[in-house]
Amino acid sequence: MDSKLMLGAAAGVILAIGGMAVAQRYAGGSATVEAPAPPVDEFATVTRVRPVIEQVSTPRKDCEQVSVTKRQRERDGNVGGTVVGAIVGGALGNQVGRGNGRKAATVAGAVAGGVVGHEIDKNHQGGRVTTSTETRCRDVTDVSDKVVGYDVTYSHKGRDYTTRMDQDPGDRIRVENTVQPVRNAY
Repeated sequence: MDSKLMLGAAAGVILAIGGMAVAQRYAGGSATVEAPAPPVDEFATVTRVRPVIEQVSTPRKDCEQVSVTKRQRERDGNVGGTVVGAIVGGALGNQVGRGNGRKAATVAGAVAGGVVGHEIDKNHQGGRVTTSTETRCRDVTDVSDKVVGYDVTYSHKGRDYTTRMDQDPGDRIRVENTVQPVRNAY
C-alpha cells in the first residue's frame, strides 16, 4: 500500500470517529457530564438577632467564721449549793431549842438549807465564760444566665429565613446561592 493512501485512510478514520463523538454529544447521548459551576457566595441582610439564654445552676458551700460564747460546766455538778445550804441550815437550826428540840431543829434546818441551796444552784448560770471562733457552712446554689447561641433572622431575595448560630454574625450573613432539583416533579 502506498504511504499516501495509508495516511489518507488514517485521517478519514480519525475524522469519522470525531464526527460521531460530536454527533452523540449534540444528540444527548454523550457519556461525559459537565461539572456544575461552584456555588457563588452571596450576602443576606440580618434583620434580627436574639440570644438564646439557658439558666445554669452551680452548687457551692458558703462558709463564714462566727464568734461563739459558751459557759463552761461547773466542776461540782451543781451539788455545792445543796451541801452548803444544808450545813448553814443545820448550824442555824442547832441554835434553836434544847435537847431533842435542838436535834429536831438542826435536822429541819439542814433539810431546809439543802432545799434552798439546791434551788439557788438550779438558777446559777454555771462556770467560766469562754469565746471561740467556729466555721459554719451551708449549701447554696448560684443561678446564672449563659448565652448558648443566637437565633438569627435574615432576608435574602425577598424571603426571610431563621437559623441558629454560635455567635452574633453582625449586620450581614454569607449565604450560598444554590439551585437544587425538585424531587418527584415528573
